[in-house]
Amino acid sequence: MPSSSNPLSFRQNPWVYLFLFLISNTLISYSPLPLDAKLILGLVGIALPLYIALRTLASSRNEKPGYLSDLKFLIPVWLWAIGLFALAFLRFYKLETFPLWPNLDEGWIGTLAIELSKQWTWRFFYTFGEAPPLTIWSVACLFKLGFSPSFSLWFPPAVVSLLTVFVAYFAARQFFSKSFSLVCGGLMAFSYWSLMIGRLCHQGIWLPLWVCLCFYLLGGFQKARSVPEKTRWALGLGVGTGLGSFIFTPWPVPAGLLVAGLLWHWVIQSKENRRYFLFFCTSLAFTLIPFCLAVMREGYGSHIRSLTPWGGWFRDFNLCTSFFKYLAVLIWDSYEKDPAYTPVWGGFLNPLLGAFFFVGLIEMFRLRRFGLIRCVAVAFLLFLFPGALSPNLETFRIAQVLPLLLFLTALGIHALVGLLPSSKRLWILVSLFAITGAFDFNLLAAPFRNPEAHPENFGRPLKSLERYRTFQILDAIQKGRSKPEDIFILTDLDTNSFNEPTLSAMTYSFNAARDSDLFMGYPRWTAVFVNIHYQNFLKDRFPEGRWFKVSKDLYLSNGGDMLGLIPFTKSNSQTLGFWNQANAVFEKADLQRFNQGGGHIEKILKTLESAYPLVKGDPFLESVYWDKRAAFEYEDLNYEEQLRSYQMAVSLGYPSADLYYKLGQLLMVKQRYPGAQEAFLKATQAPLNLTQAHAALEWLKAQPPTNPTNNSK
Repeated sequence: MPSSSNPLSFRQNPWVYLFLFLISNTLISYSPLPLDAKLILGLVGIALPLYIALRTLASSRNEKPGYLSDLKFLIPVWLWAIGLFALAFLRFYKLETFPLWPNLDEGWIGTLAIELSKQWTWRFFYTFGEAPPLTIWSVACLFKLGFSPSFSLWFPPAVVSLLTVFVAYFAARQFFSKSFSLVCGGLMAFSYWSLMIGRLCHQGIWLPLWVCLCFYLLGGFQKARSVPEKTRWALGLGVGTGLGSFIFTPWPVPAGLLVAGLLWHWVIQSKENRRYFLFFCTSLAFTLIPFCLAVMREGYGSHIRSLTPWGGWFRDFNLCTSFFKYLAVLIWDSYEKDPAYTPVWGGFLNPLLGAFFFVGLIEMFRLRRFGLIRCVAVAFLLFLFPGALSPNLETFRIAQVLPLLLFLTALGIHALVGLLPSSKRLWILVSLFAITGAFDFNLLAAPFRNPEAHPENFGRPLKSLERYRTFQILDAIQKGRSKPEDIFILTDLDTNSFNEPTLSAMTYSFNAARDSDLFMGYPRWTAVFVNIHYQNFLKDRFPEGRWFKVSKDLYLSNGGDMLGLIPFTKSNSQTLGFWNQANAVFEKADLQRFNQGGGHIEKILKTLESAYPLVKGDPFLESVYWDKRAAFEYEDLNYEEQLRSYQMAVSLGYPSADLYYKLGQLLMVKQRYPGAQEAFLKATQAPLNLTQAHAALEWLKAQPPTNPTNNSK
């Protein structure tokens, strides 16, 4: 490497720059400094050194790029064995218990997979998010084979994460030297984002694997020499690209960029590759047939439109702010109140890898005359747009950027390790990956070690500690059975079950209410998971029952939830039978809500109404029915019908504080303050009140008097 006499030159002092980046990343990611101080630190400790390094870089003209040079080290067999063991261990260790509990998205996937395992259909898009089918199909197959919910949910991501490492290495070998490819594979094996993918059942887990597969196929074509060989690789690349349509919503961005790149290089710039572009397009079109048929049959696009700046979910949009958040979460932090699928602390790259990433940026700028580097730079920015154009931070929308992020990090690592004596290079890399794997795995596991101590970390993203506690109680009961006994777990009496089905999915393997094949003819318990404000009413009605407050120390606005265990007796068997039948109808309505994508709820309400003959006259079921109906009507923005449902709930059902509080909130939104005040007052007079009704009354009292004619309705 040519040297420079400038003492500020990066080529002369690369380790000083690495140290500055490391210290700055650490303070920005983990220190309690205010945001203003972190911005200043970012400018002084990162932006300024980057600027100086780029200004003092020597030209790379006539210099071989680092990713093509080999560090020339030999890896002993025993080290390969340890590395492969660590690779598998970090993904399969405590496979069924490591995350403790599925998040909301995993609950949807599990619930839909259970239904699919019972009766297979070739439906392509699932939930109101219009998610492609690959993840649900893979989980459904495991349910069909009889595996437990936890294994069915978490075995596929572990396998996908493992495959991604190997495909990433072989994809890199198509373009780069062996040592550079090993660095890329090591980063994919031991960095946080890759480890997280191995522990989450989500459609986005396939994106990095798919991107690496496309790179592998593209590299195979470029290395091919004969016409038949090029034809096979071109056809394979088309099929591989089309497989993205089975994976997750952002797939058109990488696929479109690849098609545009091939059009430019194979058709416009090079006449000799035009035939192969035709082969590529033919196999791509063939692979997209299921997607296109599903679009015509099932409809598509409403969810994407709702998430865009011109959609219906939000109006206040700043592209620069959103883009910065998605960039920042890669290295420092999420900088958003409720991010989804981000580290609890820091960014996806730990401070050390983040420092190498910035060194990689410097190397990328130095090597910018190479076409591959320019393609990576363009793709890196474009791959962030599916996230940047959405209203919130959900990192699976940008999971396709992971291979490029690790490529740039590898560029920095490979450049600096190449400056070391050859005898030390291998062991420096081994130490780096060992530190990274231990640190990042510890960071991934931290929120699940003691969820009771830090429930706020356990709940990211959208994990229910109440439902996890409920499962622990029910699981202990079913494991402690000394004789055949049936447990009927009525999970869909919960008002939020249409949006949070994790308890239903995880208890499926021992819930006779969900799977009739489990019924042994010995009914013992009916379990209900309901709002805590029903406690006094149900205790009086079923004095033989057992009641557990599963929301202890969570301080939820609705007071939280409880688990009720009611033993079957001659006197209550008919009532509990009606509850079981009504729960089955509610479950059907919830499943329809998971599957609908257009926002129309007429069919769901008709299903719900079919339960009313079972509900009528039972005050508990009346409360649940009208409360669930109001929740569906809220989804349809039908406020008048929602108001009527809450009024019916408190008049025909148990007049709980939670129901009166919801009624008061809706009246307050409609600026009907006298009615809201009356509802909040009745909430405070209920047998149990854990709502914020007192605070709402104080707020109403502090408001200036309004024209009574405006609030009379």
